[in-house]
Order: sequence, then C-alpha cells, then structure tokens
Amino acid sequence: MRKLSLMLIAVVLPAISGCGEVLQSRSIEIGGLLIRNQTAGPLYDIKLKVERTGTVVTCNFIPAGGNFSTEFPLRRYRHNSVWVTWQQNSRTFTTEEMYAEIPDMLDISSPAAAVVIIQDNGTAVVQLEQ
Repeated sequence: MRKLSLMLIAVVLPAISGCGEVLQSRSIEIGGLLIRNQTAGPLYDIKLKVERTGTVVTCNFIPAGGNFSTEFPLRRYRHNSVWVTWQQNSRTFTTEEMYAEIPDMLDISSPAAAVVIIQDNGTAVVQLEQ
C-alpha cells in the first residue's frame, strides 16, 4: 500500500504542477509604452529600465496630467521587472522593481501597452492596458 501511495504521489504531483504552470504562462504581446503623470506638477528626466534586458526608455518632460507614449514592434511580454526614476520639485524618486500582471479581462489575442502611472505621493504602478 505504501509503495502504491508513493507511486500515486509521484504521478499526480507533476500533473498538478504542470496544470499550474499552464495557467501561469498566460501571455500577451506588448506594442507600446505609456507613462502617465497623475501628479499636480511636471516630471523631469523620467527613465524606465527593464532589468533583465537592460532596455532603457527616457523622457525629458511630462507636464502635470500629461502623458508620454511610444510604440515599438510587438514583443511577447515576459513578466520582466522594471524600475522607474524621475525628478519632481528638485527631488529624485526611484521605484522598487515592479511587475505588471496580465489582468483576466485583457484579450490575449490583441496587443497591449505597458502603462506606468506616476502618482502624487512619489510612487508609481505598472499595468497592462488595451
């Protein structure tokens, strides 16, 4: 009986783990970047870096309530971390590593944009939008 239980665990556990990996591998293509300034003042020297690839996007100025956007050839989203720095009111702000989750409501058959929202309290969030 003990041998049967161990054999059953050895067969079932990988199958369950495999199912979990399939659910986590939900993927989408990214075709652009949007940085939103949701603060009351202008932002300067904004820099976004994709940690794993070293890709850097910079922007010199985004007015209060304004946006910066760019498009690029479609790329498969790989859940890489990003960090963002910017200056505002003579202060430099830097985020921790951030990750965007793929919301269930996104249509994975259509490309999305990576969106960074910079907020009044010196924080930023990253998300995917269509």
